[in-house]
Amino acid sequence: MQITKDYSKGSPYIRAQNQKVFSSQDGKIARTLNKTALYRDPLDTINRKPIEGFYPDASGEDLKLLLSGSQRDIQKKCSYVSPKDLKTYNILLKSKNKDGTLNVRILDDYGKFIKEAQIKPKKIIVLDNFSNANVPLTFDNKQKIPHGEVVKKIIQRSNPFNHYEFIDISAGENRLNPYAALVQILKRVEAGEKIDAISCSFAKEFSEETLEDMLAIKLKNRTMVEQKEVIQEAAGSYDDLKELIDNNKLFEQLNEHGVKIFVGAGNSNKIIDGKKENAINADLFNNGTQGVGALNHEGKIAGYSASRKSIFTPNYENGDLLIEYRQRGFNIAGGAGIDVPYSKQVKDLYKDIKKLDRESKEIEEKDGQKFYKGIPVKTNCYFKYAYPAAIYRNGTSWATPRRVAEYTKYLMLKDII
Repeated sequence: MQITKDYSKGSPYIRAQNQKVFSSQDGKIARTLNKTALYRDPLDTINRKPIEGFYPDASGEDLKLLLSGSQRDIQKKCSYVSPKDLKTYNILLKSKNKDGTLNVRILDDYGKFIKEAQIKPKKIIVLDNFSNANVPLTFDNKQKIPHGEVVKKIIQRSNPFNHYEFIDISAGENRLNPYAALVQILKRVEAGEKIDAISCSFAKEFSEETLEDMLAIKLKNRTMVEQKEVIQEAAGSYDDLKELIDNNKLFEQLNEHGVKIFVGAGNSNKIIDGKKENAINADLFNNGTQGVGALNHEGKIAGYSASRKSIFTPNYENGDLLIEYRQRGFNIAGGAGIDVPYSKQVKDLYKDIKKLDRESKEIEEKDGQKFYKGIPVKTNCYFKYAYPAAIYRNGTSWATPRRVAEYTKYLMLKDII
């Protein structure tokens, strides 16, 4: 391929393109939220199950809401880390106004009242699989839920103040593929509907080696800007990739109408035969999407997080999912209460575990983990009892709804806190 631009590192063209990307409003917000993401570890104990004493300065009604685990109250509260001071604030819904705005109470991390404010909800569309139960909540698949249901719980808990629309793109009769859904969304936007953002926790990944072979290009040792532009130019000359190019044009058209599209960076970075294989999500080849990568619990980019060049993936959030067993069901999004009630089988096993002696012969150990009939358990050394252990899963699928939620909270609150 003939390259006519000067792509050498530090060239005027590269400097101009980097300036265009990283000094844009989107680029500035991404960097701002990446900093606050380090203070939003969903596995941190204080972010999990609030108890008496967590909010010593909260008033009676505020404290009641902060500690409540009822489904109704869960949708009236969230936390927010302000990029101005990196402090955590609690945002509580007070009332809804006829013009669609919301009155909220803003408290500090200890529950002390700071002020009341008015915020405007954003319109968010989530494209995901809501039909096929493919995410196990137990080690041996005793209970599973659709991928989209996990995403839904995360995004609604992270920012309950938005207007959400969930579109099923799982394979099957009468269901849309994601790009057909985007075509319909574009028509709505062109007709005047205001849609602020779209969350896409899916990926169509290619390894860098595959792209080089498929497109007859070289990616190694090229700048980020050059890599992206070379991929775009090469893909556009292949008839077999017309669908990919059309899909990417669709993203760009939506972006031109002010719709921010957040796409999971993918989970395909792997070590194969001792060599690291880098992958790129094809839905990030365009100039209309923003990739969302995953951070691990140490605040570093997770090893599995793909599309790692920041020109593809400027956004990063924690990609860990903690599945906790609680009194009546699973908590998968943090905070008080439950997100998914137990199935009958899991409910019965949970009751059995509560009665187990820690030295019960029914507890089996495998690879350092103890199990009771397929459910992981921990045992208390001081008191003779066993209890269900949490399960950890990870992926950019979970980072993406978190970033959409945090992005919209930032827009709502940046001039208030």
